[in-house]
Amino acid sequence: MLDTSGWPYVDGQRGRIGLITPAPGSSTEWEFNRYKPDGVAVLTTRVPLFGISYEGIAHMTQYVDQAAEMLARSSIVDLILFSCTAGSFLEGGDYDRQMIQHLEALTGVRTTTTSTCVREALNTLGIRALHVVTPYSDEINQRERIFLEQCGVKVLSITGALLDRSQNTPKIPGGVMADYVRRADTDQADGIFISCTGLHVDEILEPLERELGKPVLASNQCGLWGSLRALGIQEQIPGLGQLFFH
Repeated sequence: MLDTSGWPYVDGQRGRIGLITPAPGSSTEWEFNRYKPDGVAVLTTRVPLFGISYEGIAHMTQYVDQAAEMLARSSIVDLILFSCTAGSFLEGGDYDRQMIQHLEALTGVRTTTTSTCVREALNTLGIRALHVVTPYSDEINQRERIFLEQCGVKVLSITGALLDRSQNTPKIPGGVMADYVRRADTDQADGIFISCTGLHVDEILEPLERELGKPVLASNQCGLWGSLRALGIQEQIPGLGQLFFH
C-alpha cells in the first residue's frame, strides 16, 4: 500500500480553498479558477438558495454548517470561504465575524466570508464613500446599506436589477452591470462595489477602473483576494484591477 502521508496535494500545493456557494450559478468557482495562481486548488460545495429575500437567504444559511464540515473533513481544505455576500451581511455589521468564529470553532479550519473580504478590501484601498450596484431586491439592498455603513463606509447610492429570483442572477451579462456602474458613478465616490457572488463581472473591473479613474470592486474579486491573502499568497494578478496590487 502506497504511503502518501506527508505528501502535498498535487492540485493544491500552495493551498486549498473550500468554497461554500449558493446553488443557482457557477460564477465563483469559474472566476476563481480563471484567475487563481498555479498551485492553488478550489473545491466547491453548494447550498440551496430560496430567493432574494431575508427569509430565503436566512433559510440558506441553515445549510452552511453541514457544507463547512464536509469541506473540512472530506475535502481537507486549508481555508473555507462562505462565498455569498448577502448571506454574510444579512444581520448587520458584525454578522460576518460571528459567522467566522462559529465556523472556525465547528471545523478547526481558518474561515472567511465574502463580506469580510469586501470589508478588508475597502479598508486596504481607503474607500470611505461609494456607490453599490447589485442584482438584489430592495429589501436586501437596504440590509447591505446597513452593513456597509456599520463598517464605516458611506453608501452614496445602492441600485441595480432588483431581482426576486436568485436563479436569474447568473443570466445578467457583465455589460449590463457595467451600465449600472456608469449610471451610478459620481465625483463624490471613492469607488464602486458590484455586490453578489452570483454575477460574472470580474472581466469588466479593470476596463471600468480605467474609464472612471477609481477602484471598482466585485464580490468574487474581493473573495479571491481575501482568500489568497489569508493563505499568505501575495501575488499581483493582472486583469482584476487595483486591488490585486495592494
